[in-house]
Amino acid sequence: MIYIDIITGFLESGKTTFINELLENEAFEEYNKIVLVICEAGFTQYDENELKRLNVVPIFLENESDLTNNLFNSIESKYCPDYVLVEYNGTWNISKIIGLKTPKFYKLRNIILISNAESFDNQLDNMASLMQPHILNSDVVVFNRFKKLNEKAQKKLAKVIKNINPKTKVTFYKRFRRDKILKERFIMSKDSDEKLSNMTTDIEISALLILCYAVICVFREQNTYTYIQYMATVFLGILMQAIPFILLGAFISSIIQIFTSNGWIMRQISKGRWYSFLIAAFAGIFMPICDCGMVPIISGLLKKNTPLPQTMTFWLSSSAVSPVVILSMLYAFPDKPYLAVVRFIAGLFIGITVGLILKLFNLETGDVVCQTRRVQRIGKDILDLKYKGLMGKIEAVFAGAKVEFFRVAEYVIVGALISAVLQTVLPQTMKNIIGQNIIIQFVIMIAASMLMSTCSTSNAFIGRSFSNNFSTVPILSFIIVGPMLDLKNMIMLSEILKKRFLFFLAFLVILESIIVFGALSFCF
Repeated sequence: MIYIDIITGFLESGKTTFINELLENEAFEEYNKIVLVICEAGFTQYDENELKRLNVVPIFLENESDLTNNLFNSIESKYCPDYVLVEYNGTWNISKIIGLKTPKFYKLRNIILISNAESFDNQLDNMASLMQPHILNSDVVVFNRFKKLNEKAQKKLAKVIKNINPKTKVTFYKRFRRDKILKERFIMSKDSDEKLSNMTTDIEISALLILCYAVICVFREQNTYTYIQYMATVFLGILMQAIPFILLGAFISSIIQIFTSNGWIMRQISKGRWYSFLIAAFAGIFMPICDCGMVPIISGLLKKNTPLPQTMTFWLSSSAVSPVVILSMLYAFPDKPYLAVVRFIAGLFIGITVGLILKLFNLETGDVVCQTRRVQRIGKDILDLKYKGLMGKIEAVFAGAKVEFFRVAEYVIVGALISAVLQTVLPQTMKNIIGQNIIIQFVIMIAASMLMSTCSTSNAFIGRSFSNNFSTVPILSFIIVGPMLDLKNMIMLSEILKKRFLFFLAFLVILESIIVFGALSFCF
């Protein structure tokens, strides 16, 4: 296997110095011939005699257009190297070199981003469109020139990187020999790499067997297969129910971010100081999708810095005013059509009231959105596009929807798994403690609505199934509050909103629910 390592970064970031120290390491003496592809001429030059001593052949690329699919094939046919190292230009498109075809026995091993710690924040603020793709594709981000930064500042830089690319590693570089992260990336041999892979596989298999054994022990007196089958069915059911709507929401979110300006959205959702909440509350009528699909849309609005109170009103009310939801209520309760009206009015009241409370608290979007959201926007300047003009915008919508969908999908899977486990255990528990006390029923239904993660377009039918054991008001609380406090949605929203705010939002919804359903209990 011939490894390819890419060292990228802006001019004067320290790439050449890093490569010189890398090549001088004794681990590289085993290579009879190394090809060094140089994509920019920095102020620090390579010593030709030293390169010859180290069996390094330099190749210079002056333009990005020189990156063709024939590059690595020509290197192989002309030089037959044992190792290829690339000093990449930080202003070039990183996906260009990653996407190049290579001979079958070539393998891209590492992408290392070198950055000046002192100027990193300034570069990220002014050149996010250039830096973000390099960070997103990096295996390790190496900070040098960090001596003037204290430990707190260094941790902040590492956190910024991790929020952009959680999978990359961050190191503050002094000497290659002393840097454990870099030594693991470069010096680990193929045999040890395979050994580690085999060991990881063994650990994963062992963990799975232990988990299966634990499940069998827990359910040893019951039908274990039935429980696991039901859990798997619920898990897949939630995913199949949610994913189409999330995909639709991802496209709408991408369209909002690509085609609409901040000013236009701000004007539409903020018209008038107080009746703007009515506009936000009724806006869900024109987006008849489930609450799962609304999450990417809310994420897209928040990234446009729309007012927080109105955005939360839109989010909370949308599951009550959607035409699909109203129809599902009429089908689920054909003998009680007035319940559809009750759901509509109660959902609006809770959404608007929570929004007004947030307004009174003077909470703004910047106060609750995770600090690094500035680099997780979707925009034409961030995405890798081939076309310009209208075609470029259309291409950006699809590319942006892809990013949004996969960003949210991992949270959906986690939320669906938790909900499936809880749905397996929760129904039997509810039957055991239900009683006739309406307060207990209300508490159980609120808890169930949060944990079962049922879709707003179908939870009316699930609520109907409880009618033999529960009163009308607790069932309504399950149907109305469920989409607002859905555990799966909360997990998805935690990708952009601070967890402290989500807890506060849940508290406000529960408080409003107590007032609303307490009043309704006198009517039914």
